[in-house]
Amino acid sequence: MLATGISQTEREVRYYAKRLNVSPKYLSETVRRMTGHSVTSYIDRHSIPILKDYLNDERLSLTQIADLMNFTSLSYFSRYCTKHLGQSPSEYRQSLQPK
Repeated sequence: MLATGISQTEREVRYYAKRLNVSPKYLSETVRRMTGHSVTSYIDRHSIPILKDYLNDERLSLTQIADLMNFTSLSYFSRYCTKHLGQSPSEYRQSLQPK
């Protein structure tokens, strides 16, 4: 399911659990038991490359990227980037610029 690119807009465990007709707890426990990793780590692994591609496209504003990826606010989008990229979206973009 993640390979379809749905993680661009859906990053909640409950979304995937509902699509699989299981509870979020069951999905989380099963994935952790079978792989040793959390469901959210798999979701993030698929979301981050999409996020980086959008950030690499300077034609898109940060607000547009947040909208495309279905973040509820620009603030949440920024916190997500900082957590997963180690820097804010603006800082990430600046790091791509040749010096």
